[in-house]
Amino acid sequence: MSHMAHRRKFTLTLRKVMALLLVGAISMTSMAPGAAVAQAPAPDGGQDDAAPTAQTTTFTFLPLTIKNRCSAALNYAKNHFGVQAYGYLGPLSPYYCALVDSGAAWVRNEIAWESIEPQDVSPVGYNWTAADSAIETATRGGFNLIITINRNPEWASSYLQGPIDKVPLTQFVSFVSAMVERYDGDGANDAPGSPKVEYWEFYNEPDAGFLHNDHRWGHYGQEYAQMLAAVYPAVKSANPNAKVLIGGIAYDWFEDQNGPFVREFIDDVLDNGGGQFFDIMNFHQYPPFAANWGSANGPGLVEKTQAIRAKLAEYGLEKPIMITESGMHSNDAATSPMTPELQARYVTMLFSQAIAANVETLIWFMLYDPGEVYPYRNGLVTSASANTQPERKPSFSAYRTAVAMLDGATFQQALSAAETNNADLIAYRFSDKNAQTLYVAWLGPITRTDTANLSLPGAAATVYDIYGVYKHTVADTDDGQSDGRITLTVGAQPSYIRIHQ
Repeated sequence: MSHMAHRRKFTLTLRKVMALLLVGAISMTSMAPGAAVAQAPAPDGGQDDAAPTAQTTTFTFLPLTIKNRCSAALNYAKNHFGVQAYGYLGPLSPYYCALVDSGAAWVRNEIAWESIEPQDVSPVGYNWTAADSAIETATRGGFNLIITINRNPEWASSYLQGPIDKVPLTQFVSFVSAMVERYDGDGANDAPGSPKVEYWEFYNEPDAGFLHNDHRWGHYGQEYAQMLAAVYPAVKSANPNAKVLIGGIAYDWFEDQNGPFVREFIDDVLDNGGGQFFDIMNFHQYPPFAANWGSANGPGLVEKTQAIRAKLAEYGLEKPIMITESGMHSNDAATSPMTPELQARYVTMLFSQAIAANVETLIWFMLYDPGEVYPYRNGLVTSASANTQPERKPSFSAYRTAVAMLDGATFQQALSAAETNNADLIAYRFSDKNAQTLYVAWLGPITRTDTANLSLPGAAATVYDIYGVYKHTVADTDDGQSDGRITLTVGAQPSYIRIHQ
């Protein structure tokens, strides 16, 4: 019996034991008098529960509880929030509960062509085991998947993540067509459970020239455009609802800056007609490169998005934008010192800027810490091991709070330096899902320890920190004036400021 079969059998046995124990559980309810409790306003802007006049406590005695039991609503809802993962992330994964609890609606995962078609045989034989496992997240949890097609088999290409140069492109097209059909959710020729995947990305950071001992597409922009032109109609034929993403380009740390990425790649793709053959523009953005885009006090996401849009406009193109990698680590690594608190601040900053920049979806890299070979602990939770469950970092709490505060929010305005009276003070105004005015504001750069005053219109405001913790309420007259404005202090940790008119 395989390890997975043992695990499933053990899980079923535990469920039977749990059911028997529940039948014999002893519950006791006690009523105790208590005074009304003052409550802070709900972070998500919803109606607060009325303060109770009596305290009700229920004790349930259960000899056994089972960890990692959680479920997600199968609704394929879309919001701005996503996370990166690799491989299996279904209910038996140690990270599944963190995924469900995070509030993310999107998961980006990778499928290797080499794992599905390791040999060039006739008739074609596909091994879908690894792909089905990676896509089970959609089957079981209703999450929207962005699948990155990556890693060529040796028989097809001289490069693991570069041009297909050993066989006709039609063989890649046949593979893509079969995969999109298998996961189109229409019930015909589908994977078990008919999972639905509608977002397909072609290669990861294809604008790299030579990276990790591999030549990517960076110096082959024309060939990348030809590849898109070949696969685009095949994707649409297999699933008319599917969307094609250009592979998320780094568009930073260029070769002329002693980096691995080719500045001209996107121009080469677009010069060769590639703009007709992707539906969604896609790039990656990390705060250490913010200065490249003229951002001194923020992650630079807004500024880089503007540069990408300007590049598309040069070719007469206007596309929706997704950012399939962004994030920050929580550890001191190499020349990039960081802390868990600073990582959490970046969660709030990046998602606020994504909504302000009208980015469709931002994928946080990653849900869990990468393997030890990668020096940066980018996860919202720590990595699991044979003996330990993942631990949720402060950034996980900040992520959940961002979802609660910003899901459904509409961007209204970025306050100018004249409006904030401080060039280092960044403030964005949104209309939240309850049509209330909500600001997200911080004082840059991220490591500073002082504060600055921010004046905003309104009769009063409730302020929360990045973890959703109520800080205080500020009224118009608190500054000694009754002028229809409030004054509050803002520091390097962003604040959520909900205005009451």
